[in-house]
Amino acid sequence: MGKKALIASFGLNEDFLRGKTQEEIVPVIVDKIESVRGYEPDLIVLPEAFLKIGGDRLNPRWRGITNDMLGELKRLARELSCYIAAPLYEPYPGSDTLRYNTTFLLDRAGEAVGRYRKVHTVYEESTVSMVVPGCDYPVFDTDFGRIGFQTCFDIGWRDGWKALADKGAKLVVWTAAYDGGNLLNTYAAHNMYYVVSSVRTDHAQIIDLTGRAIAEGARWNGLAMARVDLETQLYHIDRQYQKIDVIRKALGSKVTIRAYSEENVFTVESNDPAWPIERIEREFGLMNYKDYHAEAARLQEEWRAKYPSLPGEG
Repeated sequence: MGKKALIASFGLNEDFLRGKTQEEIVPVIVDKIESVRGYEPDLIVLPEAFLKIGGDRLNPRWRGITNDMLGELKRLARELSCYIAAPLYEPYPGSDTLRYNTTFLLDRAGEAVGRYRKVHTVYEESTVSMVVPGCDYPVFDTDFGRIGFQTCFDIGWRDGWKALADKGAKLVVWTAAYDGGNLLNTYAAHNMYYVVSSVRTDHAQIIDLTGRAIAEGARWNGLAMARVDLETQLYHIDRQYQKIDVIRKALGSKVTIRAYSEENVFTVESNDPAWPIERIEREFGLMNYKDYHAEAARLQEEWRAKYPSLPGEG
């Protein structure tokens, strides 16, 4: 079984922070993180460029404040022994004006072990805020699974979401200034990975690999928190739904099985280290959803080669 990870993702409503300076927002963020200390989270996620709420480039000390904030987040990552996704502006090398919109990944030791630089910047973001767009979609291996990042306007492009799936991401963190809506659910379901959103509004979410929200924030409490297992696997019911009762009878509470009739799929999550998903698939003859589609695609190509088909008419 994979390591089950407790994720805490914050919605940070800008309406409640109007009038605060960047300096004043630093302790607000620290207090937010302290509020979940007792839950022992594995990953804490914060919204896109959250210090921007306090004045952005109007504050000539933004670089120093950013460094102070990053230092506090590193300290908290060490103390809580958790990963933190920290979206902050990052100075562009050799320039006093240019910068990246970066999400830093801090590990359990408080080290910055990775960074994602927003690829798809808004027009005003580059022309006014002087943000240089990034150029790639890295993935990062944590002790609970492989993760990737997207930021705000990236939601409008499919390339990054697919690239992360192709690189084996099991969870994608999306940080933003707004809620995002059903595209997040669509990306989760289409790519069959978890999506975690953290926003500068109310509605942070944790969405599972079927596209369903399993935790959501609200106006008066923006925190979305849930425990996930990134090794959870998705299966089509074809030639397999008969095995659900067989697995449940054999393994009982060692597994969690959820079935969805509208999509004709079910998921299997292991609750026992002696029964990882690979063993369950092997011993009960399960084929995951991606392999099932690959099998069908191979057969389709074989049939097209044997029996050439005419194009459709219209």
